[in-house]
Amino acid sequence: MRRRLTWRQIEAFRAVMLRGTVSGAAQMMNMTQPAVSRLVRDMEDSLGYALFSRVGGQVTPTPEAALLHQEVAMSFVSLARIERTALDIRRGQRGALRISAMAGPALSLLPRLVAGFMRAHPDTYVSIHNNTTPVTLERVSLRQYDVGLCYVASPYPGLEIEPLDGLEALCVLPTGHPLARRRVVRLTDLQGERLLSLGLGSQVGLRLDTLLRMEGIGATVAAEASASEVLCSLVAEGAGLALIDPFTAANLRDPALRVRRFEPAIAYGVAMVFPEAVPRSVATARLSEMIREAATMPALLRGRRDR
Repeated sequence: MRRRLTWRQIEAFRAVMLRGTVSGAAQMMNMTQPAVSRLVRDMEDSLGYALFSRVGGQVTPTPEAALLHQEVAMSFVSLARIERTALDIRRGQRGALRISAMAGPALSLLPRLVAGFMRAHPDTYVSIHNNTTPVTLERVSLRQYDVGLCYVASPYPGLEIEPLDGLEALCVLPTGHPLARRRVVRLTDLQGERLLSLGLGSQVGLRLDTLLRMEGIGATVAAEASASEVLCSLVAEGAGLALIDPFTAANLRDPALRVRRFEPAIAYGVAMVFPEAVPRSVATARLSEMIREAATMPALLRGRRDR
């Protein structure tokens, strides 16, 4: 009967895979080279196949080792996640708030709100993670986060969903562009313009493409990016105009850019999401209130000088 694997053997195997040499693995584990070699050989004996080919003191992973390392790497990621959760629980003794959000609010809206929250609640530990919508939905439903900000098109298991209504995309254009003199940019104004798009995979990009086709507007989509921040940099370089999320647009302070309302309005359907059937902490409730107050078009545009 083969012996069961030990965690120490797996650590040695992982260290050799990461460092590429037994000596490097020994340094990483603070062990001697013979001890690391012995752990790896014991692991091979337990598995019944070789993990490394050994020629002239060099070790080369076998195809089996490469496959096994994928699973080992996932296990270590899970272990790190457990350690972070344990730390959060310890920090939670004095209050903790875990937030997951898509790029727009994570990079533009939340830093300002969270900074204000931290001044009012200095004993609360706060963590903000920029995640895609699918990741936010999954991890908030699994109670790994207290609140999330993301796209939500339909009900999702394990979540309480609170839409943030009335948000809409905004037009960003170079300061010297003729349309910058207008308070509102309209769909017909895009005739002949070079557009920079968030892509058909985004709400804004898909809706704009549909409107242009329906109205027969001849505008050229010259470039595409998945982040509003990238489009803003392109606009500042004179590459074209862009419709982006309202959080990023409202936070722009670049004198080379102007922000304008767009008609017809293109809704930006974002929601706050919470773990279902979980009582909300005082910290979660307070930050949620701050988000509700700040995530409206009047509030987002109130401080802009270029209106």
